[in-house]
Amino acid sequence: MAKINKEKRNQILKEATIDNLGYVDSHAHLSEIMKKEVDFKPLLEKLKEQNYLILDIAIEADDIKNRYDLLKDYKNIYFSTGVGPWGVKTRKEDNSSLINILKENINNYPIKAIGEIGLDNYWNYGSPELQEDLFIKQIELANEYNLPTLIHNREADEQTQNIIKNYNFNKNGIIHCFSATKEFAKIALDKGFYISFASTITYKKNDELREILKYIPNDKLLLETDAPYLSPEPFRGKTNTPLLIPLAYKKAAEIRKTSVEEICTNVRRNLLTLLDCPVI
Repeated sequence: MAKINKEKRNQILKEATIDNLGYVDSHAHLSEIMKKEVDFKPLLEKLKEQNYLILDIAIEADDIKNRYDLLKDYKNIYFSTGVGPWGVKTRKEDNSSLINILKENINNYPIKAIGEIGLDNYWNYGSPELQEDLFIKQIELANEYNLPTLIHNREADEQTQNIIKNYNFNKNGIIHCFSATKEFAKIALDKGFYISFASTITYKKNDELREILKYIPNDKLLLETDAPYLSPEPFRGKTNTPLLIPLAYKKAAEIRKTSVEEICTNVRRNLLTLLDCPVI
């Protein structure tokens, strides 16, 4: 298959984008985008001008100060704090010190969610026991502060399902970048979770994922970029940003046989409801 040049890719994005629609990105790592070859300040300004709504996701327990200082002037951006399974990569002790840092973050910054947190058997992130301990401690932290959780699950379906089944989640949460089975989705939905799909729904070999997307109720659906990762077709392999999310919305509307406008209305309502913010 012939490669698509930059001009053609940009034309595809332009045709897919509805100006001022108010796209919602339920999971992006904006400070990580800044590290890429992206003109970052103009990106933030364009997202603001186009009424994009973004949940900016933590990478490390202690990254909130830098993220907040970078993004605090943008009222269209909300913040999480938390640390994923990579947080135990070099640890040989319990995770209490990380939890203490997260408590300080919640008490000092406008935190709307705990995440991303979870389990990962794809990368070698230290012992499964420490991963699970960090995951559960952050669930308990979210319950203590009445915040939703944002769950990372990579090749850990059975373990993650068991935790979802056996623990209470006071404010529910999001299964981020969903890539599991329909049965997993059902378990999460039964517990009140939202299911967030990344631009992987645009990838040619993901027919099974697209079938699961059809199954998710309107009031539990979210869409995300996971930027700077997982760019949609035909930008795959390039740095992802929230400005590419219209391609995921267009694909989701095609799959669910509805309009992009309806998808956007539902996703905006869902994320703001979860974050306990006014629906605008």
